Amino acid sequence: MSARPFLRRSLFAIVLWASMVLAASAQGVGAIGGTITDSSGAVLPGASVTLSNPGTIGGNQETVADGRGAFQFLRLVPGTYAVKAELAGFRATILDKLVVNADVTVRVDLELDIGTLEEGVIVKGESPLLDTTSALKQVVLPREVLNAMPNRVDVWSVARVVPSVILSKVDVGGSEAFLQSTPTVHGSSLENGYFMDGMDVSALDGNGTVAAMYLDPYMFQETNIQTGGGGSAERQKGGLIFNMITKSGTNQFHGGYSFNGASHGLGFANYSSTLKTQLLAAVPATALAANPNIVPGADILKIYDTGAWLGGPIVRDKVWFSFSAHDQVLNQYVLGSYDSTGRQVLDDNIMWNLGSKVSWQVTRSAQLSYFNNLQYKKIGHRNGGGTFADSAARNLNDKYPDVHQIKLTMPVRSRAVVDVSWSRFRADDLFGQEPEVKDGDISRFDSVTQTYTVALPTYRDNAMFRDVAMGSVSYYTGRHDLKVGYQFQKGGEKSSAWSTSGMRAVYRNGVPDSVNTYNTPLAFQPWDRDQAVYVQDKWTPIRRLVLNLGLRVETNYGWQPATCQAQTIFVQAQCFPEIKGAPDFKALTPRFSAVYDLFGDGRTALKVSANRYDQPINITIVQRLNPVGTVSDTRAWRDANGDLIPQLSELGASSGFAFGTTNRYSDDLEWPVANEYTIELQRQFAGNIVASVGYTRRETRRNIGPTNVAVPASTYIPLSVTEVNSGQQVTVYNQAPALRGKFDTLWDNSSQFDTNYNGMDVTLNKRMSNRWLFTGGASFGKTVGDIYSTLTTADLNNPNNMFRTGLFGNDVPFSLRLSGVYELPYRLMLSATMQRNTGFPELTTVSVGTNTVVLTQGPQTLTVQPRGATRLPAVNSLDVSVRKAWKIASTSIEPRIDFYNLTNAATILGRITQLGPTYGRVNSIQRGRLIKLGVSVDF
Repeated sequence: MSARPFLRRSLFAIVLWASMVLAASAQGVGAIGGTITDSSGAVLPGASVTLSNPGTIGGNQETVADGRGAFQFLRLVPGTYAVKAELAGFRATILDKLVVNADVTVRVDLELDIGTLEEGVIVKGESPLLDTTSALKQVVLPREVLNAMPNRVDVWSVARVVPSVILSKVDVGGSEAFLQSTPTVHGSSLENGYFMDGMDVSALDGNGTVAAMYLDPYMFQETNIQTGGGGSAERQKGGLIFNMITKSGTNQFHGGYSFNGASHGLGFANYSSTLKTQLLAAVPATALAANPNIVPGADILKIYDTGAWLGGPIVRDKVWFSFSAHDQVLNQYVLGSYDSTGRQVLDDNIMWNLGSKVSWQVTRSAQLSYFNNLQYKKIGHRNGGGTFADSAARNLNDKYPDVHQIKLTMPVRSRAVVDVSWSRFRADDLFGQEPEVKDGDISRFDSVTQTYTVALPTYRDNAMFRDVAMGSVSYYTGRHDLKVGYQFQKGGEKSSAWSTSGMRAVYRNGVPDSVNTYNTPLAFQPWDRDQAVYVQDKWTPIRRLVLNLGLRVETNYGWQPATCQAQTIFVQAQCFPEIKGAPDFKALTPRFSAVYDLFGDGRTALKVSANRYDQPINITIVQRLNPVGTVSDTRAWRDANGDLIPQLSELGASSGFAFGTTNRYSDDLEWPVANEYTIELQRQFAGNIVASVGYTRRETRRNIGPTNVAVPASTYIPLSVTEVNSGQQVTVYNQAPALRGKFDTLWDNSSQFDTNYNGMDVTLNKRMSNRWLFTGGASFGKTVGDIYSTLTTADLNNPNNMFRTGLFGNDVPFSLRLSGVYELPYRLMLSATMQRNTGFPELTTVSVGTNTVVLTQGPQTLTVQPRGATRLPAVNSLDVSVRKAWKIASTSIEPRIDFYNLTNAATILGRITQLGPTYGRVNSIQRGRLIKLGVSVDF
């Protein structure tokens, strides 16, 4: 069935169902709703309700309470509002200081006393901390809250304060800001998304769940981190969502400037003599000979970021602008990586951002806006593989992501709203060679010391393209908020790859072992199109109960134009036809959540949800069929002349290249899915405190994995050997010699690749009042799955993939997050963030090479015990900030000092887990204490 008739029939069915109910919901905006009653609790239909926030788009609106006394204001940009209720015979009541965040409905119940309209009363209050209309789990961090915390300049360091979020890296004051950290939430790291005002700007690599544009919290008004449970059919991805809310200008000019940074003298060494000995053991002999006085470490030489922003009116009450600029620099040494001269490898980084937004109040309620974010990012020496690498064996990585977005919100009469959005994302992500690397240079890799030298085997350039268009109609009638929408995404990459030699020489402790040869140069263009229609109803059948009912119909279609494999000394030239319908998926996914206000006062809520998500596809499916992807073979190497440089005459037979038409899909392939079930109890206490306890179960099903049917499991021959470098006795399975180089890889859904997460989150949050703010929580959980499922070597027929089922991903059974701000006398502000989590599970392996036994399929890496039999040490981190505020008229000046890793912890973050002479060698530790100085000016 083609996608177009399928979508047309699905849309008709949804609209037919929608005609029986009514709705509204969206990313990037919030809402205010509640009930008007008299002093006895009786509802007051017909009461006039006015919303005000002068000088803000959509900030001044009026409505009338319906027959249940209910009212609602939709599509509100984040900000602070006031609500006024009036009715003849009653005194008017105003509630101000209502903070609206993205994707939150603020509950405002107003009570009117008998009297005259002139006897108005202002109820001084604040927004309720509980959202009793949604089960969405999210943390909203406005710019002013981020400013109060120890300085955070990237979304991953911001996410570190969120309970249940686990980051793959440990950042110390921005040390990891230039190379993204992989977030895991509730066992999932492959369904994440990066959004601006609700529109996807994730990278096009793989399944599209990593970042190409590094979202800069400084450029935005609000950082919204969603961790699940929403029950919204509008949402495509089910993992961790970063949704950045853009800044909008107002009728007053506001702006600011900030700077913070540190030099080499503000960093501290943190390793003990024992740890120093371990670090020195990793120094190559050539480097140690050139510099016997090497001091191992990961010192930060220079780090700073500086930025400015300005917003205000172009035409008062009509057109506003906001502009931001941010520049960042980081130079630091890479632990354990050295050049032959004895110098440590420099990790040099620069990044700048420009952001601009123009907003137009087309009518009293209609809004049109344009936003652009242009970024440049360069990593001078990015590690392209291996645990260690010298300066030459790295990537010169630079990119120019660019985003353009247009949004139109237009009311249709009093209860309907039409939203139309468009986003254009482009980026060129170049992983080039270092200037000193020349054509003909052969990459060298020592599989025992895990070190690259001379060059990398291959280099690549990925030009990314994504266009997003979305439209929706929202309708509100009191009991129902209905939203019907359509989403379109088209994305792809124009990719190329090359090599300086077409080879990688592999050594074992300096001894020649084998050579990998490559099929470069090559070029290809995978594309993907995703379309969806959805309906979402927020239904209030009774006053205390809100049901969120969603249905999403989605299609995904992938293709790749015809392409050719170039002639090389290792492969023959050949051309391949266009790939169509990889995939051609169609799916129906239901979403559900229920929120019950236990006592009817908006202070205690029981929330449950059950949601299915189609796993992100992007270009992963079509990439597996790509006949000219970067692949290599393995050839035994006998260094006959002893020069440690491979010559073609010294190489053995090829193990075969897995390219061309060696990959295919099952005829009944299905779209992989994720199922999420949550239950949570939330309670608001006096003093602006909210506590919650929740349970989450998350499953992935119908995951896709490979089976090389050309080499059945029964044809492998078991061999008992003693691996030479480690002395470990293992059983390795040799591919039958008659099947050398045979590939017929069938990709299909398999229950072997299922994953299961079960966990609990306990959180406590307090809004700023009585001079202090607090947020924190603890998470407990476990994820089990196939440990090879994310690897191309996950062949179900290969018996060398041992201990398949085990702890999956960055499994962390316990994590703790605590953050707080305290206002001291004399306008001093003290803040701190603390994180603790169990160390990641380790995978112990042994590498069986040609010095042990010559295998048909080449060297094999075997897992020798279940994953997680050993773990890295627990990670602890404490950051503290002190700042002082001065007010000069309407200008605020705040100098600050930030202390990162205050306790100077030196936790081991990585070590070699391959058995042999380097087993247990430390390759990464937590960076030492860092002090940063800064100042901010706001007016």
